Amino acid sequence: MEIQHRQKLIFQNVWKNTDSEIRDQVISIWKNFSKLTPEKIDERIGQLLYVVKNEDNKVVGISTAFKTYIKQLRNHLYVYRCMITPDSSIPGLDAKLTVMSRDFLESIHRADGSGEAIGVLALIENPKLKERALAKWPASGFVYIGNSMEGKHIRVYYFKGARINS
Repeated sequence: MEIQHRQKLIFQNVWKNTDSEIRDQVISIWKNFSKLTPEKIDERIGQLLYVVKNEDNKVVGISTAFKTYIKQLRNHLYVYRCMITPDSSIPGLDAKLTVMSRDFLESIHRADGSGEAIGVLALIENPKLKERALAKWPASGFVYIGNSMEGKHIRVYYFKGARINS
């Protein structure tokens, strides 16, 4: 997957190891570009997965994940989110960040505490992403499984060899 851009981007895995400079930049992005409450920001800081930095060492992209039991799917999954700052929105950047995040979560899911996750779930809020009407996104392998009560698309990627608890 190739991304066309003029700047060099650095993808940094910060899972359970985030320094204060990155935390401060991420909090600033969330305060400026999201509607997250201070409580939600505090919660999500502990869920940081990857950050994308530009050549000036500024964070321009964020991914987060947390593991939870999804009652409707009767299994544990990671709930995934990503955000790219508006001035750094490059075609394909969200997909690359998603694939890197997905692959990392797949590499740790068996050793990541109780309740082995079988995959990754994403709630799609971005209207442009919701326009991608393909049932399965080719780049990331996420599959459309329905809509939330708020109208967000629900997409799931199942880890290789995942088994459903029935």
